[in-house]
Amino acid sequence: MRKYYRYTRRKITKENIKNLFLDKNESSKNKAFAVFIGVFIGILPIPGFQVLSAIATTHFFKVNKPLAVVGTHINFTPLYPIIVYISLKIGALISGDISAIPELNEISINSAKTYFWLYILGCIPVAFFTAFIFGAITYFASIYFRHSDNKNNKQVISNDK
Repeated sequence: MRKYYRYTRRKITKENIKNLFLDKNESSKNKAFAVFIGVFIGILPIPGFQVLSAIATTHFFKVNKPLAVVGTHINFTPLYPIIVYISLKIGALISGDISAIPELNEISINSAKTYFWLYILGCIPVAFFTAFIFGAITYFASIYFRHSDNKNNKQVISNDK
């Protein structure tokens, strides 16, 4: 636990995040699953508990915790209204009440009670689909970078001889 605490206390920089994705000691599947968990939990409507839930889930599955924490930040402020709106649309389609689809200008804090169940109903498929997309991107990017890194190492070794 102390090692994880020290690891998370480092500054979050572009270089540190890059090193998380390019870690050779971890498989591409684990990286993709960690991002999947992070994005999935990041979209779920559990504000304030998303990071804690992601850490607990990744600890249970024994995958990369920092990648999951990075994935939970999909719910940053400019993107969140879009996620809510798409979730409302999907929820209305799933419930079969297409007339209940709210317009973008109708969404406010006061209307949250009215559309809450539509949001919950639509949030889970949106979270799963988005997490799947980000997980797949992470998986293929990890394979690509691992392959290109091996290719570069072979060129360096052959040039040294």
